[in-house]
Amino acid sequence: MVGTNLGTSVEWDHAAQSGGELSILATPIDNPDAEYLAETTKIDISGLPFGSTQNSITDGILTVSFSTPVEKYGPVPDGWLTWSSPPFSEDPNPYVLRADTTNLVLDLSEYVTIFGFELEPFPFSAETFIVEFYDNDELIESITRVVNGNSGARLFAREGDPINRVVITGSSNFAIAQVRYQLASPIPFWTTLAALVLIVILALILL
Repeated sequence: MVGTNLGTSVEWDHAAQSGGELSILATPIDNPDAEYLAETTKIDISGLPFGSTQNSITDGILTVSFSTPVEKYGPVPDGWLTWSSPPFSEDPNPYVLRADTTNLVLDLSEYVTIFGFELEPFPFSAETFIVEFYDNDELIESITRVVNGNSGARLFAREGDPINRVVITGSSNFAIAQVRYQLASPIPFWTTLAALVLIVILALILL
């Protein structure tokens, strides 16, 4: 594919590759299916000004802070030409956040057990992206996908142990959309109390 997602036209190159397959390492979610959408909350960015620079996005519950400011465009194709369509994406015309970098860190204000977003590269070519999910500095899971910049947006999402930090590393700059999450459940009060009582009993036995 010749061109980029900031261009004004799309020209087909028969040598272009289609979006690659997910390298499954633990509990990734391949596509934004009905279960994923039902279990998660989307941070709505539609109200942010077109072309504005954002250091973070929030829905008032979870704040996602970016290591490098991102720019808000859309809906596709306004400011960002292409995306993918269901079942590979939630919507073919999302609002997007453009990252003018190949490495972006997302710091989350709360722990989450599900976190995901759709991603598409800047050039109309197949590019490799690695998304790492962390509990502070401890790597919990990593997902690698090859994604095509010509209408090839793909989901990077996972479910499992709580995480609060995400690192995106790619072979080109990119845009993300449809940031979704599920908060980690707090430890129930009675579970915490029972654990404290058990610790006290064990301490008294050992005295």
